[in-house]
Amino acid sequence: MTNQPSSPPSSVLAKHASNSIIGLSLILFIVLFVAIGQIDHSTLDIVHSFTDPLIDHIGDTGNILGKGLTLVLIALTIGAIGLWSNSERWKFAGFHSLLAHGISALITQILKHSLSRPRPRIMDTTQWEVGPTLESGLDSFPSGHTSGSFSMAMVLSYYFPKGKIVWFGLASFNTLCRIIKGSHFPTDVLGGMIIGIGSGLVLVYARNTWKEETTHVLAKGVPWLMTAVGLLWIFVPHPGIDLEPHASLFIGLVLTMVGLGLRFWRIRECTTQHSPPHSKVPTWPQLLMGLGLATSTGSLVIVGSSVLAGIIWWLRTQSKQLSQSENRNNFIFSLSPFVTEAALGIGMLLLALLTFSIRSL
Repeated sequence: MTNQPSSPPSSVLAKHASNSIIGLSLILFIVLFVAIGQIDHSTLDIVHSFTDPLIDHIGDTGNILGKGLTLVLIALTIGAIGLWSNSERWKFAGFHSLLAHGISALITQILKHSLSRPRPRIMDTTQWEVGPTLESGLDSFPSGHTSGSFSMAMVLSYYFPKGKIVWFGLASFNTLCRIIKGSHFPTDVLGGMIIGIGSGLVLVYARNTWKEETTHVLAKGVPWLMTAVGLLWIFVPHPGIDLEPHASLFIGLVLTMVGLGLRFWRIRECTTQHSPPHSKVPTWPQLLMGLGLATSTGSLVIVGSSVLAGIIWWLRTQSKQLSQSENRNNFIFSLSPFVTEAALGIGMLLLALLTFSIRSL
């Protein structure tokens, strides 16, 4: 009897998936930096055209919330609550928030004064010469408000996971305000975001789990990042090849609806009484939905980047299935999968229609 070749263990396959996710994410970040760099100045031209005082007040609020002193006071307050209530979780949350902010601030300041990128307010009158300097105004990249906010959001999401949307929502708000106030270019805040999340990850996860958690964060985060970049791309004039608006909208809607229909069909088959045990709902139809939303922008840059982001996300879902024996199709707030899928699909369709409306202006 001949021996059949054994399949690689799930841990080995998961490790290969992690390496692929990290490698592809690095490529994606480079692509996004290059792409967003082409609309840095155009973004600020639009921002400077805003004259509503309310927008200035919103920007000021975010800037105050993301200041280093504010973040330090928040971390100290969390730690003080931990001491007062004798809660280890609150103590470590405060301590690690403070430490993560310190690490991200150190990395940020080193890069700021090594790269010496001029701030937006002096970019038109100052030539960018890369090199160490302490001169005021030559410290645009990366954004310190952004790196500090996201480092704390990463730590707080670890200790208080139910508030994850709130922590990252506030960090994103701070990031947006740095652009609204004309203090930073979009690439500055993208760099700060990467530094902040990386600083938080290094602190809260043990060395033997850091790589796994990094792949998890990347896979979860890149779809949101691509959504934000896609919206920025359609709001701001940009170079590159664009598809015809009606054709791209039609293709985008078809892909989104086909993906949603396939998800509904498979969810129905996997949730019936006669479905096989441990049956799993395939995730690849959601890739069609994401590709449909990207196609509605009409931009080949966004479509290509979204394909890369989709592969990263799909690799993560496959590695999870390989390393787990039970079905882990977690749906939002334990609601019916049909409800959550319908909400996701409707949201994507509305975003596609919004994209078309903006492009048609």
